[in-house]
Amino acid sequence: MMRAIRNYFVFLWRCARIAFVGDWRYYTWMGALTVFCLLGLHAYCRQFAQGLIVTGMSDEVSWGVYIANFTFLVGVAAAAVMMVIPVYIYNNEELHDLVIFGELLAVAAILMCLAFVTVDLGRPDRFWHLIPGIGQFNFPASMLSWDVIVLNGYLLLNVYICGYLLYCRYQKKKAAKWFYIPFVFIAIVWAISIHTVTAFLYVGLGGRPFWNSAIVGPRFIASAFAAGPALIILALQVVRRVTASASADETARLREGAVVPGAAMCRAATLDDLELLARHLPELASVSAEARQNSLAGAMVLEVGSGDALLHQGAKDTEAFFVLKGRVEVFREESGRFRITRSVGPGEQFGEISALAGTPRVATAIAEEPARVLRLPADSLRKLMRNPQMNRIIRSRMRERLMITDRGLLTLRGIVQVSMLINVFLLINEVFKEFYSGNLHVASAKYLFLGLHGYHALVPWIWTAIVFNLVAMVLLVLPLSRSLKWLNVTCVLCIVGIWIEKGMGLVIPGFIPTPLGEMVEYSPSLNETLVCFGIWAFGLLCYTVFLRMAVPILQGKLSKANEGQPEPATGAPALSAAVKS
Repeated sequence: MMRAIRNYFVFLWRCARIAFVGDWRYYTWMGALTVFCLLGLHAYCRQFAQGLIVTGMSDEVSWGVYIANFTFLVGVAAAAVMMVIPVYIYNNEELHDLVIFGELLAVAAILMCLAFVTVDLGRPDRFWHLIPGIGQFNFPASMLSWDVIVLNGYLLLNVYICGYLLYCRYQKKKAAKWFYIPFVFIAIVWAISIHTVTAFLYVGLGGRPFWNSAIVGPRFIASAFAAGPALIILALQVVRRVTASASADETARLREGAVVPGAAMCRAATLDDLELLARHLPELASVSAEARQNSLAGAMVLEVGSGDALLHQGAKDTEAFFVLKGRVEVFREESGRFRITRSVGPGEQFGEISALAGTPRVATAIAEEPARVLRLPADSLRKLMRNPQMNRIIRSRMRERLMITDRGLLTLRGIVQVSMLINVFLLINEVFKEFYSGNLHVASAKYLFLGLHGYHALVPWIWTAIVFNLVAMVLLVLPLSRSLKWLNVTCVLCIVGIWIEKGMGLVIPGFIPTPLGEMVEYSPSLNETLVCFGIWAFGLLCYTVFLRMAVPILQGKLSKANEGQPEPATGAPALSAAVKS
């Protein structure tokens, strides 16, 4: 028990340490975010000292951009479920590893939600009134108490799922499905609930007829499932870009190199080599001596130096490789750049997918340091996989690679496409209901879309959102958005359009005009804006740190096997060595 606790604390310590390791791009990005966080903190301290008078809010308009951002980010957090469903229900391999990035985004989004709620409180020190036992939680009568439960519960669920999966990958152990799958399905239902409860906060306010519509909940869900995956698409491309390891020129030079074993020492494999492999791969011990002997037919052991290439992407050889000593990095070339998919250590394999399928290589493997590698023909690998334990471990490791593929991004595009169509359709329904009925409650909608009694501050906002949403919807329907360049444009339009629609287009007009018919417009103050920028910077800072911890674990560069070694920085030493040689 004590050893397990120690191992977990070592894992947390190494994750914390790696958050401070990176190249100049990482330090520049983190430094800029820190500056914005400090500016936001300074602005909030001023607000805390002087009160909400420094914001643009008033007695008549008591919710502003703080609650607008809160509403939008709850949707972003809920949208993580749109990656969970394809992976765990439909077994989508393209999104298998990427689901963790969605879950981590949900954690960062919920942290921002809690921060926006905190800064919106005029007296946050009185929050203790909501603590059960000390104050009065007022559950289940108060929708606010429901929101506290669902937000914090969803935060804990995502922290647990991500933490457990990453810790299992760190230990190179298969995650026990019974230990996390039930929580995954609970999180799916919980994700729907957090945005539904947020919608009910608006719908349940009878004194604000602009919000009194049963369609608000479905609109919230549809817009969340459009903006959330759109944000994830952009984030994944940034991750893929910063983990790229070579430019097009370096790639061309790399291709000119010879494939091992042309420049390396090689010999026939023996049973002693399999015994060495069994030290790092315990499942091999269950293979009979006869089966081991049969698997040695055509097997070779390669002694390679740092930077030597063991296989090249596009090659048609059909051997699988097991690392006996040292480390090997596996890269995939996309758009003229090599991107690391995994780092392989003693007892682990690579090249097995192409070998078993008889297809061209989908990646390039380069020795990160001097290494000894066992090369097995595809037939020999199949003989080993006749053993149930070996078959299970090899097939499970075939999924342990970080693959941010274009197909995975286009799968998310399909989710954004359907959700955006539904969102626009529901918006049209809402507009029809407001204007066709022509009742007294249409005043807020008129103020929002057309202006009222000479007041029209929100008209440019909502029409900008409508144009952005319609253009994004058209682009998503057209094949043009299958190009990543246009898909990125579409995602930006979705995010900005939905932020305006759910923020300035939903929160503010609900207060204008007041129940007494007064027209009091709202615009955020500079202090309010700085606080918002600070919280967004804080959320991006958290998400960057989460990714900095998760990516090396998913790649295999940070694992229990290399404890005591220097923490991996961004970049690829093996690839650089290969290019220089």
